[in-house]
Amino acid sequence: MPSLNIAIIGAGPAGTTLAHLLLKSEHDISVSVFEREVSLDARGQGGTLDLHTNTGLLALKEAGLYDEFLKHARFDGEAVVLADKQMKRYINLSRGDPDQSRGRPEIDRKNLREILLSGLPQGTVKWGHKLERINTTNFPDNPKESALEFEHTSLNGFDLIVGADGASSRMRSLLSDEKPFFSGVGCIRLSIDNAEKAVPEIYARVNRGTFFGFSDRKGLIAQQMGDGSISITAMITKSSTDWIKQYPWNGTDVPSIKSHLLSEFDDWDPLYKEWIEACDISPWIANLDMLPVGHKWTHRPGLTLIGDSAHLATPFAGEGVNLGMADALYLAKAITKYAASSSPSHTLSSHVKAFEEDMFVRATRMQDMTYNMMRLMLFEHNAPQATVAPWLCWIADSTLSSVVTPFAHVAIYGYYWYFDMWYRFWGKA
Repeated sequence: MPSLNIAIIGAGPAGTTLAHLLLKSEHDISVSVFEREVSLDARGQGGTLDLHTNTGLLALKEAGLYDEFLKHARFDGEAVVLADKQMKRYINLSRGDPDQSRGRPEIDRKNLREILLSGLPQGTVKWGHKLERINTTNFPDNPKESALEFEHTSLNGFDLIVGADGASSRMRSLLSDEKPFFSGVGCIRLSIDNAEKAVPEIYARVNRGTFFGFSDRKGLIAQQMGDGSISITAMITKSSTDWIKQYPWNGTDVPSIKSHLLSEFDDWDPLYKEWIEACDISPWIANLDMLPVGHKWTHRPGLTLIGDSAHLATPFAGEGVNLGMADALYLAKAITKYAASSSPSHTLSSHVKAFEEDMFVRATRMQDMTYNMMRLMLFEHNAPQATVAPWLCWIADSTLSSVVTPFAHVAIYGYYWYFDMWYRFWGKA
């Protein structure tokens, strides 16, 4: 089988995971990763995320990076509280450890990217390569002639070009007419530096994990970060993207944004407002966008998409990075299966097409789940009291076998019926 030359657009978790898996292969596969940013530290990397056993963690193990991941993983970060605006708790999960993990250890996004980037051979990632367009004049007859046109150079000769360039993917338009649209949720994130010393009461309440507060079509989320800070994220439903114009975009006016947020959450428990008042790090403000649930395209030889480029969703199910890394795993398997084949009837295109069909099924399931989890907590009346049971059922459906899920549904609804009755009569959870 001749050698393969693979181009990956984007050095995020999906793209770099794919690079690792292909370079580990025993076959003759060359990989180049093109990244528009000039370095890892060119911009903030966001908050923390949890990796899941059958997706993100599985991909790390296959890439030989799991031991390095364990050096940064926070199993105590599995602590989760979900409450309403009065601090009434509906979910209260304690910390974990490696031996008793629920399969979702936390890691800061920056640390995950550092692990994935540092393990690649020098020169694999081409920094500062902003893709302007892909010249597909000779598609579909000869994909190798299609040129990647960057700001300062043009390259061709690739057997497959993989778009892993995220929410604002330049490659997506070659395969699909769909564009991301506003989900109806705006996001404002600030941070509390050195939280254990600065705000010990808040630090203890977050319990090195995540505390979700939902009510009145709003959310306030506190998450422990690996550097000792606590990330405070406000999520507010909006009818259009115009809301963002009222906030300063220079990233330095923390007092003004805190004042806006205190007004938004005026009738919430004082403890929530203490979170906002304690913030001291410049904000990140954005709209949460998504692609349509079930997004797919007609296969085109020589091109494919993975991760957010293929199935951008809101973060409410915590599956985005996990699904992108799973995409990388299964695409790598498809490519190496072709590389190992001696049958002339097997083409790289046919293997990639089979991968895409499988990805569409997996992605639709994830998109449906995250959309409904967003809807149940931010768009339904009387959340979380009236919605926590179906919200948990979506999680059960994604993690348990179809044989077990009906029993899980009965147990979940039964528990929260009892919980509600207890609270009504005795006034506490």
